[in-house]
Amino acid sequence: MGINSVANHPDTVTAIPTLTARPPSTATPSGGACAGLSGATVTDTAGDTHSPAGVIVAFEHAYYTQRSAEAALRVVAPEAGLEPDALAAGIASVPVGTTHCVAITLIADGAAEVHVVELHPDGQRVDYLQLINVRPDSGGVVITNIQKRG
Repeated sequence: MGINSVANHPDTVTAIPTLTARPPSTATPSGGACAGLSGATVTDTAGDTHSPAGVIVAFEHAYYTQRSAEAALRVVAPEAGLEPDALAAGIASVPVGTTHCVAITLIADGAAEVHVVELHPDGQRVDYLQLINVRPDSGGVVITNIQKRG
């Protein structure tokens, strides 16, 4: 994923708030942005850095709920090449009040298929399909790459 992908927002979204001790819920929340999503993990919670799914959820939470590039970058490895200003611009392009949900299915060690849904305040739904790579780090798990899937 390049800077352009983040700036154009359709390729990324997809957060780190306060870390939680529990893993993301694997139960599908009903309604809202989570309606119709399926995967091993489907959630709109805060996430953590203890697992591949947790760190992806944490990134999305920082992006959509916290609306913070700084928080999102805390769970991203330097080699991912995300630029703070480009990430902040992507966040700013999302209407305030937008909710989100993420469905994650691990497909290999360090790789997950991710489906992110934005649900705008006006009811418009935008879906993003991504492949996200992660790796272990001294603080847990970090994201190393986010790319658009077709």
